[in-house]
This record gives sequence, structure tokens and C-alpha cells, in this order.
Amino acid sequence: MSKLYFLLLLLCFLITIPAHAQQPAATGEAATPVLTRLDTARAVHELFKSRRGGGFGWLAFGGVGMAASIIPAQQATSAGVWTPGVVIGSGLALLGTKKVIQFGWGREQRVLRDLAATGHLPADVVRRLRDNFAPLHGTASAPNPFLALSSTSPAPTPGSSGPAPQNTETPVTDAPLAAPPQTLADARQDTLDAVLGLFLAKRLNGQLPILLALPGLRLMTGASGTSTPSTPYSQPQSNEPSGGQIALGLALMTGGVAYMYIHNAPYSTDKFEALRTSYLAGTPLPASLRAQLKTKHIASGRTYRERLERRAARRRK
Repeated sequence: MSKLYFLLLLLCFLITIPAHAQQPAATGEAATPVLTRLDTARAVHELFKSRRGGGFGWLAFGGVGMAASIIPAQQATSAGVWTPGVVIGSGLALLGTKKVIQFGWGREQRVLRDLAATGHLPADVVRRLRDNFAPLHGTASAPNPFLALSSTSPAPTPGSSGPAPQNTETPVTDAPLAAPPQTLADARQDTLDAVLGLFLAKRLNGQLPILLALPGLRLMTGASGTSTPSTPYSQPQSNEPSGGQIALGLALMTGGVAYMYIHNAPYSTDKFEALRTSYLAGTPLPASLRAQLKTKHIASGRTYRERLERRAARRRK
């Protein structure tokens, strides 16, 4: 049994070390771009989407808890309803319902419509726009939450002119249109996000063969060598793994780990940083790399980069 624990710890070590060693650093331009209403709208959309999903999760969890406490009471052999389960499930369901109502689709549209028209946000929303939901500068390829507003009452564009009505809520400062240098920087950032997304996808594919270590562990621990008793009164006998089983298990584990390192070597953090530095210096991307870039890579790379940027911002506080 101690041998099995040692092998499992070794497997976890081999999996986690490459994942931490190949984390791409959050990168950005030297000049910090000015945030616009559209950047704030993206943060608001992420906040409402996350809180709304959490509300549905709490609601479902509470409903399952109440059902597990009430349904057995309908059976003839049941001893009755388990009251603590009903109370806890009801509390979780109420919490989920509150979140779903507070961050529902209708209120999200109203908040975004007010933001587009006046540049103001409710105080409770502003208070939550921090840490994981802090507004970040978005490029032209980033989603535009203003386009999802109801067509029955179209919202003004973020750059609309005209005096803003009186509002006692916390204001959000609007910024002028991006200058051509900023537009060029955004286009470069989209390209780097696509490269980062491609690197992440390649690394994930390279880590899949590590699953070969699972049958390797089974062979090395002799789990497949347990004999089935012929009668129910006989004790099962566990046979020690043979030398061939141990060799095959080691081959599977070593092959999976070696493939992961060899496959992920061209997509390491150092490779990405070197590619990023040369690209920002004016060197075009290799043609073989450009041929592999897809639209989905931009979204995945941007999501990962923004998560790292928010994490770095929290550490600087």
C-alpha cells in the first residue's frame, strides 16, 4: 500500500510541476490604456453572469437538499422528514433566488442601458467591480455587451453626446475614442492573445497522454493480479506483480511524461516571451504559426491573460 501512495505522489508531482513551470506571465503594453464605458460594460456583464450562475447553483443545491429530506418521508419505511435538511435546503434556495433576482437578465440590461446613456452605475454594482471583476481594457475583438440590449428600447452608443441627466449614483468616467497608436496596439494584443490561446491548447493536448500513467500504476501495484475465489467461503488471494508488469507500467508512465515534456517544449513560457518580444519589435510571426491561429484562440488567450492581469493587480495592492 505504501508503494501505491508513493507512486500516486510521484504522478501528482510530475503533473503539477510542468503546469506551474509553464504558466505564461501576464503581459501588457508599457502605457496603460484609458478605460472606456465599453470596458466597464464588459466587467459588468462578467459580474452579472458569474453571480447569476452562482445563484442558479445555490438554488439547485438547495432544491436537491430539500428533495433528499422530503422524498424519503413519502415511503412507508421512512422515519419522517429530516428537518435540518429542509431548513438548510430552504436557506440555500432562498440565497440562490435572491442572487438570481438581484443579478437577473432584466436588471443587467437596465444597468447597461443606464451606463451607455449616462455613464453611471448603481452603487452596489460599483462596489463589486474589483478583484476578479475589475474593468480591463478590451480590444476591438472583445465582446460588446451593449449589442445585447433589448431592441424594444435601443441604448445609445457609448460615445453619444448630450448632457447627462442628474444621477446620484457613482459615476464612471468615459474616455475619448482610441487614437490610431492605441488601435495598432490593440491589434497586436489580439494577435498575441491568439498565440497564447494556441499555446494553451497545445499544452493541454500534450498533457493528455499522462493518463497512460493510470494503467501503469494498476500494473505496477498488482491490482490486476487479484484472483477471484471459486466459492464464496474462500478468501481472495492477491498476487504480487511480475517483472513484466512492472516494466510495462514504468514504460507507460515514462512514455506519457516524456511525451508531455517533448510536446510542450516548443510552447513553453520562454518561447512565448521570446516570440512576443520579437513580434513587438517588428518581426512578423512565422508562417507556420500564423497558419494555426484561429478565432477561438483569441478568446481563450484573452480570458487567460485577463485572469493573470487581475491576479497581478491584487498582488500589487
